Amino acid sequence: MPPDRSTPQLTRVSLWLTRHGVLLATLAAAALLVFLSTYHLTESPPIWTDEGHLTQVAMNTAVYGLQTQLQVAPGVFESGAFSETSGYPVLFPVAAAFYTFGVHLLSARSVMVIFILLFALCVWQLAKREMPLLLATYALWLIVSFAPLYGNGKNVLGEVPGLFYLTAFLLCLTVIEKGEQSWMHYIGAGLFVGLAVSTKPIFLVALLPVAVVALFSPKMLLPLKTLAALGAFLAATGVWIWVQFGNQTIAHVIDFYANPFAVDTVATISSNAFLFISAPQPFYALVLLVLWTLSIPMRIRKRIPISRAEYTAFGFAVLIYLAFLRITPYYRYYFVGEIFALFYLPLALWHVWPRRIPKVLFHAGIALLIAFQIYQCFFSSWVAGYYRSHRTAEVSQTLGALPISASIFIYNAPELPLFLPAGMPYYQYLFLTPIVIIGKNELPLIAQGVPDFVIVKGDSTSRLDLSSYRIVREFDQYSLWQKKSLQRPATPH
Repeated sequence: MPPDRSTPQLTRVSLWLTRHGVLLATLAAAALLVFLSTYHLTESPPIWTDEGHLTQVAMNTAVYGLQTQLQVAPGVFESGAFSETSGYPVLFPVAAAFYTFGVHLLSARSVMVIFILLFALCVWQLAKREMPLLLATYALWLIVSFAPLYGNGKNVLGEVPGLFYLTAFLLCLTVIEKGEQSWMHYIGAGLFVGLAVSTKPIFLVALLPVAVVALFSPKMLLPLKTLAALGAFLAATGVWIWVQFGNQTIAHVIDFYANPFAVDTVATISSNAFLFISAPQPFYALVLLVLWTLSIPMRIRKRIPISRAEYTAFGFAVLIYLAFLRITPYYRYYFVGEIFALFYLPLALWHVWPRRIPKVLFHAGIALLIAFQIYQCFFSSWVAGYYRSHRTAEVSQTLGALPISASIFIYNAPELPLFLPAGMPYYQYLFLTPIVIIGKNELPLIAQGVPDFVIVKGDSTSRLDLSSYRIVREFDQYSLWQKKSLQRPATPH
């Protein structure tokens, strides 16, 4: 029988795949990340209320200065300290993009793409230091294929920028723990945790696990370098306090964040807790956290080292889940904790995996989960549901056709001023929570017939006196009304 000449060739292929498999997997994850981050960028996810707050503040920052403000009438501004909960670490880059590339949605969301890419880069660097390379590759793919990363990240919001800053802090912490205790790493750690806290108040809960980990790490607290880290942290948060709350009292700030949605706390806690066992997405988040929680005492018992970065991330995730219980149950409020539970899933599941079950099923299970998440990204998620949307195009076309000399009143649709013709005077009313209302003094202007146009979102027209106006167009979820005294309609039906 002639020798099997294919065997050496198969061996060479196997060795090549072993050496380069991780690189190929990383490049493939990067390609998927870039594609999902940019695909239908201005339409998916759709423009909406919270994004509109930040883009408005960024617009005003680019033109009028650094304070957090929202326009309620031509030349009249009110503080956005409590309506805009994303701070300057995301606001200033968006404002810079507006100033440099023009005031439009693509400029703003391009900044968010950069934050997504930076976050993924930090995830990969942290994963390689926190777990074996194969598990690190799994962790990267789980994050890259997670649809909420794009649902919360492509919108102009603070969650993913905050995650980038916090992950960069964890990366600095890991480097310091491994003995590379340079000034740069200490200052970077303080700066990045300060930027995370300043990006969105929900990241304030990270300070507790950071403080606890620091308390149990006296050998890492080199006096001068720790003071430098503290100085960087105070500088970052000091800018946030000045920009966000410059004209607010401390008592007002504390009173607002004690119950920002003005809800019945006891009833909300029980209702939100039930979501974790009754709704698919919160249940998935809970399973991730439970697996992670089970793995920690198992590793402690087996004397397997657990990094300080993981302890910090775990404490942060637990506090985020608990914080979700007491607020209006938007799923993105636990997303920033869930993302870390997902990141550590391969490591946690590896250690809780029963010995009697072959490890090949572990790898198959992770691969199936990644495949399922990729399917969701393309076909069954919030972002996927808007891949064929034309909301942004319709809004841009309709509002862009309005005469610049006319005035318009925007009722509870903060995402719309971004699309108005440059220089067009506008009024605005925003109802966010029972304790956060912007522009209520301008609301009577509609009944008085002062603005030339009124645009309303949803079914809010029943709350307004529009007797001086006639409807000229309905598009997507908006209706455009024109003053009856004006002869020609603004836009074709």
